[in-house]
Amino acid sequence: MTNVNSFDVSAMMREISKAAPLLLLIAAIASFAAVGIFAVDYYESLLTRFGSYSRAMAVLIASIQELVRFALLVATIRDFSDEKRFNGWLGLIGSVALVLHDVSVARSIAAMWSPDNPLPYSSVLIFLILVGLGLEIRLALTVDLKEKKEIKKEKKSIAPENEQALKNGAYTAVN
Repeated sequence: MTNVNSFDVSAMMREISKAAPLLLLIAAIASFAAVGIFAVDYYESLLTRFGSYSRAMAVLIASIQELVRFALLVATIRDFSDEKRFNGWLGLIGSVALVLHDVSVARSIAAMWSPDNPLPYSSVLIFLILVGLGLEIRLALTVDLKEKKEIKKEKKSIAPENEQALKNGAYTAVN
C-alpha cells in the first residue's frame, strides 16, 4: 500500500519546473514559426512581380522577420540574466515594435483571405503573435540568477594566486 503522507508534490514540481524555460522557448519558437508560415503566404501574394522567385522571396522575408524576433528573444534573456537591464528593456521595446508590425501584417493577411469577414483569421494570427510576445516576457522573467550567485561564490573561493589565470580564462577548478 502506498504511503500518501510521503508523497511530496513540491519536490516533484521543483523538478518539473526546471524544464519550464526550455518548454517556454520551444513554445515561443513554435509561435514564431506559425506566424512565419502565414506571412510566407501573404508575402508571396504581394511579390507576384518576381514570378517564379516570389515564393523564395516570401520565405526569405518571413524568415528574416521571425529570426529577428527570435534573436531579440535570446538577446533580451541574455541581457536580463547578465543584469544589463537597460539593454534588456531595449530588446523588449524592439520586440513590441516587431509585434505591432506583425499585427498589422496579420490584419492584412486576414483581409486577403476573407475580405468580407477577416475577424476569425486575424484573431488566430494576432493570438499567435501575442503568445510569442508573452512567452518572451515570461522567459526574460524566468532567468535564474541563482546560477550567477553560485558562480560568484566560486570566484570568491578561488585562491588569490589563481585569480589572474581565471581572468585569462585558463583556470579550471578540479573537485
